[in-house]
Amino acid sequence: MSKYICPECKKKEAVQILYGYPGDGMMESAQKKEIVLGGCIIYPDNPNRQCLKCGHQWKSKKG
Repeated sequence: MSKYICPECKKKEAVQILYGYPGDGMMESAQKKEIVLGGCIIYPDNPNRQCLKCGHQWKSKKG
């Protein structure tokens, strides 16, 4: 999984936030800090990135 640059702290420590009921693969990826689990409730304006360094969440226009 790719890491993204955080708009808040400018570190390349952000990962995707994935929503929905997590299967085994998602759980493994979350434990490895490759993704963040966002929960089962999905709204159109939910953030889709989270910085692992500072915790900032945001919605990327790239999806």
